[in-house]
Amino acid sequence: MHSLLARQIEQCTDQDGRLDQERFYALISSAYDDDARARHRLERSITLMSEEMGELNAQIALEARQTLTRYILESRDALITLDADNQILLMNHAAAQAFGVDDARAVSGTSIDRFIDPSHLNEGQVSTFNGRHSAGHDVPISATFSLGTVDGTAFRIIALRDETERRAREEALEIAKQTAEHANEAKSSFLAMMSHELRTPLNALLGSAELMARTQLDDTQANYVRMFNEAGRLMMAMVNDVLDYAKIEAGQLEIEKHPTSLKQLARELDTLWGPHAASKGIYLKIDTDHLDWDMVIGDPTRLRQIVFNLVSNAVKFTVSGGVTIRLNSVTKGRECRLDIEVEDTGVGIPLDRQASIFKAFIQADSSITRRFGGTGLGLAIAKSLAQQMQGDLTLRSTPGKGSTFLFEARFEATLEQENADIETASDSEITRPLQVLAVDDNALNRQILAAMLDLWPVHTVWATNGVEALEAMEVQAFDVVLMDVQMPIMDGMTATRRVREGQGMNRHTPIVALTANARKEDRDQCMASGMTDFVTKPISAEALANALMRATQMNEVSDDPDQSEVA
Repeated sequence: MHSLLARQIEQCTDQDGRLDQERFYALISSAYDDDARARHRLERSITLMSEEMGELNAQIALEARQTLTRYILESRDALITLDADNQILLMNHAAAQAFGVDDARAVSGTSIDRFIDPSHLNEGQVSTFNGRHSAGHDVPISATFSLGTVDGTAFRIIALRDETERRAREEALEIAKQTAEHANEAKSSFLAMMSHELRTPLNALLGSAELMARTQLDDTQANYVRMFNEAGRLMMAMVNDVLDYAKIEAGQLEIEKHPTSLKQLARELDTLWGPHAASKGIYLKIDTDHLDWDMVIGDPTRLRQIVFNLVSNAVKFTVSGGVTIRLNSVTKGRECRLDIEVEDTGVGIPLDRQASIFKAFIQADSSITRRFGGTGLGLAIAKSLAQQMQGDLTLRSTPGKGSTFLFEARFEATLEQENADIETASDSEITRPLQVLAVDDNALNRQILAAMLDLWPVHTVWATNGVEALEAMEVQAFDVVLMDVQMPIMDGMTATRRVREGQGMNRHTPIVALTANARKEDRDQCMASGMTDFVTKPISAEALANALMRATQMNEVSDDPDQSEVA
């Protein structure tokens, strides 16, 4: 501005330095007229630009609202928008379908309370609750709640999901699970019942064979009895395998913990399988030189089951040569790691069969020409038991040269000795006369039991159910009661509870369960009812003698006043 004014003064000044005022005023007036017009043009441009920007913003806001509306209406997700007063602005087709609304536009402007309780909605959180269907019933839904702003206007948006199908699927899965559990329970019950029903006649078969073997027989008859006895015990082993496998499938097979002697196990292997191997013309070698510990805490029954199965198979499938059993242990602190190898020179197992040999119902030779029978469950059960003992059961085999099974397990090392009740009793140990009450509803089993009891100085009173047993115990004191469990009119456990709850002369008499129910839970139930011992059918004379001896020892302890005071 100053430079422009200087130039105008210079133009209006002559050579002598005099200013032409009229010319100067004319130049200034012209300059200010041009500036006013420019300012007017600028103001007009700004006004037009502001109007265009306003129209553009309005267009953008409109497009934003249209885009949001289109997204909500076209979304497959169920969406609802609300105003600040929880009035419905928009409800898309998916949301309308969830609440049974025919025309979503018809609910615009109504309160969301008609379908959803707003108190269930928490911003940014997933809430699960029941909405209200237009037909009047509840609708299970899950919903998320968010706040937003479009064109300066606040709105609320609910994204929801109809949980009806998901809940229906969950209920169907739960029903399927319960059905499977009931089917599994039914299967277990069926197998337990079949086990009981099979053990009852097997008790008569094996008992008869054992009693017949005690009589005077010629060589032919003795051979027939031996075959009869072996066939019965094979059938019994199959029943036990099926029952054990059912327990494994149901997750009910438990490993007990008792003091167990590894050297005693080796002696039993020699006693049981040595003569059988010799009769086949093969050797049986047992190596215990690398056992650095004897007593461990384990399940002696299941440990024997595993090793006996391996040795039985090895002897059975070996025609020439023999079987070598190696027992090795490494003990550090209180942990004993046990390895038992059972090596045979038998037929071996083909490579393509080795991967499946531990599966249920699989045998190395499954052809119709196979030489040996069995259920195909023994190794599957043995492997499962080994794994429950923190170990495993593996195989190395070469067809035509033999097989080696390696059983590994971990036990707690202990100095505690085995229980005395595993020792076997001989016939002569029952020396004094015993008063015995025997209770069994099966006539054939009573005959077998009577023949066995006649081996010792025993006077027997008989009953066929729990009611008769209670009546007998009201009039006579007994040294021991042999009680069947499953009987008509009154079962053995009920009768036992009645005796223990009463004040009669047999309140403390030992009661031995003689039962075909062989499961651990059966034993536990018998003991809980007040029984003092448990013998599983088929009953051998040896097992019965042991039970009578244990009952006699209990009576002697209870008759000793010093022992009674200690107890």
